Amino acid sequence: MKDGARVEKPQTPGAGPLYPVVVQDQATGQVVMVAYANAEALALTRETGLAHFYSRSRERLWKKGETSGHIIPVEQVEADCDGDAFLYRASVIHPACHRNTFSCFGAGAKKSQDPWRALRQIVSERLAQGRDASSYTWQLTEGPLERLVQKVGEEAVEVVISVLAADGQPAREVVGELVDLFYHLAVLLQRVGVSDDMIADEIHRRHVAPRRSSADAASKA
Repeated sequence: MKDGARVEKPQTPGAGPLYPVVVQDQATGQVVMVAYANAEALALTRETGLAHFYSRSRERLWKKGETSGHIIPVEQVEADCDGDAFLYRASVIHPACHRNTFSCFGAGAKKSQDPWRALRQIVSERLAQGRDASSYTWQLTEGPLERLVQKVGEEAVEVVISVLAADGQPAREVVGELVDLFYHLAVLLQRVGVSDDMIADEIHRRHVAPRRSSADAASKA
């Protein structure tokens, strides 16, 4: 192909022009997959916040994870300078590849670098699946608030006990207890409506803004 030669967009009868879509994990910057989307798939992605594409082999729209459950929440859809390729900035916590790896590229085994974000997304997805009396997450969310708060307290105590028993070393038991605590905290925050952005704002107010104010005062002295 000559440099500067225009590449014609693939066409599928009834689907219209197909555009290449790069899916990027916004937390790590890692590209996890590439697929095609038509105008309808792009619109559905923007409308639902979940990655949609167009399958050339099956000649139909498809939602990522519709059979595997490995959905990809999309935070932003960006077009390139020519408007003929798109980027999905996404929160990727499930394997994106059919090999059950995080990415379709390379070994693909790299995992999300933000376990807290992944855990909160898992809790959100379980609740989004609808009421399920057999789901522990639903039981904690729909049951008495006192029970959920008590579980958070119990798990915090378990973390303290495991750390002391491990003599301050990062033992497997400590990690397990920490995950239990983080899970119950994630459910609690989901239930009371506290978002990660709210927490980030409070951290900034307490720890970042005062330092900047002190630095500004020192520079003026």
